[in-house]
Amino acid sequence: MRHHYFCGCFASAAAQAPPAWTGFYLGANIGTGWGSVDVRDTNGGVTPGPFSYNNTAWIGGLQAGYNHQLAPFVAGVEIDGGYVGLDGDGRIPSSTPPDYQRIWVDGGLYAMATGRLGFAIMQNALIYGKGGFAWFDGEAGQKTTKPGYQTSMADGFRGAVFGGGVEYMMTSHLSFKVEYLHMDLGSVTGYQLSISDPPIGFKYFNTHDFAIDTVRTGLNYKF
Repeated sequence: MRHHYFCGCFASAAAQAPPAWTGFYLGANIGTGWGSVDVRDTNGGVTPGPFSYNNTAWIGGLQAGYNHQLAPFVAGVEIDGGYVGLDGDGRIPSSTPPDYQRIWVDGGLYAMATGRLGFAIMQNALIYGKGGFAWFDGEAGQKTTKPGYQTSMADGFRGAVFGGGVEYMMTSHLSFKVEYLHMDLGSVTGYQLSISDPPIGFKYFNTHDFAIDTVRTGLNYKF
């Protein structure tokens, strides 16, 4: 009877153990990226465009979230923030050759809020998709080499993010992930103000459409 009693208690405790992926987690990530920017000049000065250029990037940051597992399915929410470093710019003709216009975007902080939905394989591997909102505070600009103009940068990109990945649970608390994300960060507008070239005081507006793809690796610790 004692033997059956202890076995019954052990089986009951095992049955009450939480699913492998359920719980809060905190982690870090790092990776690489590539992006493109389309620039349009909307009210004169140069040909409207669009003018396009590419850039490369590195990305790194922290993430935190919560998963809930129901049978093989895992649903969760995640917040993610860090820094994107960018390298790349473009050049377009000016209305007064040999002057030209430089177009570029700078690196900056980013933040994301996403939902995740996945399928657990053999309890310790998770395939998932995710999507949500992204924000990037890098600045984009257009600047002529012709004297007499003042540049006002475009900043505050906002848009959608979506992608997916694979996460593997190495221990009951520590997991490793590889993830692809596409961030479509929308359009922001800056301008060049004429301060000495007629018409003085006129603003030549430029709109920048920015998107970036990233591949990241990361570690999560589940509490």
